[in-house]
Amino acid sequence: MSADDHFDPKARAAEKQASRDEDDAALASGAKSRDELRREYGAFAQLRVRPDFEAAHARR
Repeated sequence: MSADDHFDPKARAAEKQASRDEDDAALASGAKSRDELRREYGAFAQLRVRPDFEAAHARR
């Protein structure tokens, strides 16, 4: 996505599904193991943030 483009949630969902499909194919063929995929995506797991709606509401 370039700076001139807008965010397209349907296109992003399709990209994510394509990535999942590639991972499934790599697992099925033995090209990658579950541990390899965990290592690849493990860094992203730390970026997940759960919003604290109680605190957000209390700041109003």
